[in-house]
Amino acid sequence: MSNKKTIQVFEHQELLIDNQAFLRQHWEALGWYSTIHGRDYFTLLPRGVKFSHYVGVIQIGDLTIEILPKIGKVSDENEKSLWQKVLIDMLRECHWMQVYAHEKASLRFKPNSILEAYLEIFINECEKLIREGLVKKYRTINENSTSLKGKLLFSRQVRHNSVHKERFYTNHQVFDRENIFNQILLKALKLIPGFSQSPYLKDKVSNLLLLFPDLKDIPIFNSTFERLIYDRKTIRYKEAIEIAAMLLLNYRPDIISGKNHVLAILFDMNDLWEEYILRQLLRYKPKNLIIKPQNSQPFWKSKTSNYYKSIRPDIVIITTKETIILDTKWKIPDNNIPDDNDIKQMFVYNEYWNGNQSFLVYPRHDYSEELEYLGGEFAKRKNDIFIKSCGILKVSVLDENKRLDSKIGKKVIDFIIKDNFNEI
Repeated sequence: MSNKKTIQVFEHQELLIDNQAFLRQHWEALGWYSTIHGRDYFTLLPRGVKFSHYVGVIQIGDLTIEILPKIGKVSDENEKSLWQKVLIDMLRECHWMQVYAHEKASLRFKPNSILEAYLEIFINECEKLIREGLVKKYRTINENSTSLKGKLLFSRQVRHNSVHKERFYTNHQVFDRENIFNQILLKALKLIPGFSQSPYLKDKVSNLLLLFPDLKDIPIFNSTFERLIYDRKTIRYKEAIEIAAMLLLNYRPDIISGKNHVLAILFDMNDLWEEYILRQLLRYKPKNLIIKPQNSQPFWKSKTSNYYKSIRPDIVIITTKETIILDTKWKIPDNNIPDDNDIKQMFVYNEYWNGNQSFLVYPRHDYSEELEYLGGEFAKRKNDIFIKSCGILKVSVLDENKRLDSKIGKKVIDFIIKDNFNEI
């Protein structure tokens, strides 16, 4: 039986040493990882760690820590399984976890963690590639062989074969499976037995490794994936490669003790919420509506250099009558009053996009069929013809069955394009 343990926490929560299975060795490994990785995933405390707005999973040796999303200051400990499912579904809907409806039915076990959900997707993709046949590519090699093929390398021929006249040192092409795509997949597959707690997944990986050819072990960097060029033969590798990149680039082996390897697959919850709202809006978009994500405009330019700053709201909606700005925030405003910086930001958006209406879109924990709207408007200036508004729009993340609400986009669109909006 596996001695691996799993701890579930919520974002912004503290985890102290000796609380549950979190030990000093795990705390030290997180500090080492944070120093190398240089990201604000968490803050080290004197005897613990405080997580930030990143959600996902961190594996430290024998310990898995899942960081789950939460809404508001208090989240019920009994709801952790609920929010784990919400997070996985949100990742899937945003295609940050590439699983489609027909594939969900083929999942043969319930993942114990977000990491295992990713691992199963990756393994399924590799199995599919094996069934279809791993891609072969031409590569050029220098080799000493018994047949003359390709270009004879005279200097090496003299050096290596002055005695063995029956051999030829040549430069020639071979057509085989030794290529970067297969090398990446094999390297990622070899990591999985050290992370997974599932005998089912480990067994599937063992079978896969037997089917893979013996390939060269290559070092992996960000640039490895940036240089990849997909063609009609390798495009089918794309989903598997994306998950392999996530595993390999976020993995840091513990060189000193060899026990506390760290793998972190974490996502900015603000970005995920923005992406989810955008995709839901696009799903229910009427034909006469234009929706632009991250629509950027220049804002400030230096007179002494070519440096300039731009501004971009999360979502710009253009109707036949007006332009509407949406900016998503994964938080609950205190007393339903937005932060000063958020309000100033929305004022600038209204000005630059000539919009009279803008919305700060917040989540709400409890279910409500109707969106909660809290009106607000900017003070009218002397020469203004219209009063520009900036309201708060709070939408339920969960539906009546406590599942991720898949109709958020329809509710938001129906609300903001109502003819009687200004009378609300």
